[in-house]
Amino acid sequence: MDHKGKIKYIFVVLFIRDRRRRKVAAIMKIICTVLAVAIVFAAPLARGQGTSTVIPESTQPATSANEAAPLVFWNRRITTFRSYVNQLSPAERAAKAAERLASLPSSASEWRIATTETTIGQYTGVMVSVNDQYVFAILTGDLDSDSNETLQAAANHAVGQLRVALEARAQQRSVSRLVRGVGLSVAATLLLVFALWLLRRATGRLKAQLDQKAAQQARKIAVAGFDLDPMFHSLSRTLTSLTGWAMAAVLVYIWLTFVLLRFPYTQPWGQQLGAFLLSIFTTLGGAILHSIPGMFTVVVIFLLTRIFVRLVSGVFKQIEKGDLTVSWLHADTARATRYLVVVMIWIFAIIVAYPYVPGSDTDAFKGVSVLLGLMISLGSAGLVNQVMSGLVVVYSRALKPGEFVQVGDDFGVVTDVGMLSTKLITRKKEEITVPHAVLVGARTVNYSRHAAGGQAQISTSVTIGYDAPWRQVHELLLDAASKTSGVRNDPAPRVWQRALSNFYVEYELVINLDNPEQRVAILSELHTHIQDAFNEASVQIMVPAFESQPEKKIVVPKSQWFPNHSAVKTSQGTK
Repeated sequence: MDHKGKIKYIFVVLFIRDRRRRKVAAIMKIICTVLAVAIVFAAPLARGQGTSTVIPESTQPATSANEAAPLVFWNRRITTFRSYVNQLSPAERAAKAAERLASLPSSASEWRIATTETTIGQYTGVMVSVNDQYVFAILTGDLDSDSNETLQAAANHAVGQLRVALEARAQQRSVSRLVRGVGLSVAATLLLVFALWLLRRATGRLKAQLDQKAAQQARKIAVAGFDLDPMFHSLSRTLTSLTGWAMAAVLVYIWLTFVLLRFPYTQPWGQQLGAFLLSIFTTLGGAILHSIPGMFTVVVIFLLTRIFVRLVSGVFKQIEKGDLTVSWLHADTARATRYLVVVMIWIFAIIVAYPYVPGSDTDAFKGVSVLLGLMISLGSAGLVNQVMSGLVVVYSRALKPGEFVQVGDDFGVVTDVGMLSTKLITRKKEEITVPHAVLVGARTVNYSRHAAGGQAQISTSVTIGYDAPWRQVHELLLDAASKTSGVRNDPAPRVWQRALSNFYVEYELVINLDNPEQRVAILSELHTHIQDAFNEASVQIMVPAFESQPEKKIVVPKSQWFPNHSAVKTSQGTK
């Protein structure tokens, strides 16, 4: 059994033993993948051949003397051809040079790479040979005119790259080098799997802590009546996941760079990945260092603005509580004015700090700013309407929290006058949300605004025939008002004769209330006392459809006020 057969047998046994352990199987699959990559890279060694790559002639048509055809040998760029030689295009020259390099022996005790000045047609150049065998020539027409490259510098660079490629091809045949590379790759793979496992556990624990903190947090973050706490919690979880994935991607990138550097053929790829990662870190580090002064300025502006906002808010809160009185601002509008002033201060601070924000002068930052502004402009038309209507409601001082009002057909106590809507609590403990755009266009009645001075009034009407003396009707209505709880004696109740109709007189009883919130209950009690008073006096209360006097007065005798109650007492006494 050869070496490949032994390795395959060992892998099969390991997979059979650990087939019930998914994690171990996954690790072994990764290790097998690394070994397979190593075997693929070692395949040219087993055949005793090198590897060279050129750009085929068909992909680079010779239409200009400035065409560039790179010569790539053993995954390394040796030089670049740009000129024609004896009707050979740069791509054809690169193909022939690649064939000569591939024909060189896989190993040698010493690589003697020599350069000799030569002249080919109208070009002068340098001929490169390996162990006295010609491989290619670099001419003055092959030089890069944009970089002012000299012929000697181009030749030295090509010789250095060729020597590195030949040594890498020779090192690939070393079994010890291959085993060492595979071993280090396997160790790096195991370390990567362990690091990813730790990263996953850390991310999961951090998310669990965020969930626990959100569940235990009683304080809510409310802006304009909206609870922003769930949104911030979701954003925190998303940022945690993105950070975990970003760190995992960096770990995989470093692992791939390390593995590619372990094998001579893939070293250029690993060097490119490492250089790219280093350039990113260098760029980010430089950007962070250069942005420190600007960020410091932004922090100073933020702190000064915060201090100033606290001072301004303190003054407005004193006015809102009534501890401070100014002629130009009412206490009821101090809260809304405070919000407007604070928003304007922060907008001014953002304008001042904007030039110092890192990246604010880039086109990407400006494009995103314009896009966000456009989205806010198009999507906030309704919001702006509600906010402006809310300002109208606040500065008109039509209502405030604690007052009993009627909005349209709804009665209730105002619990909150927000930026976008007003909330009412009805006597049935129903919460009604009235958008400010609706509130501005609706009829609003405030029953509590003048209640402290005894000016909260309600009225009720009755229609009585002309056969009843009006003085008696006045006395009966005032007597019913005096028996009703919640009715103020000062000002005293009064009766108005609203109309002298064709068949009856319309009387209106006006009373003042101590508690306007009990308006419905007080009216209900008042109506019961009015009915009792008129029934006792045998005065008939007319209905709006009344046209003529009935033959007999329609009243309820006092003995019939509680018919069910009397029947129940009689039945209980019989039992």
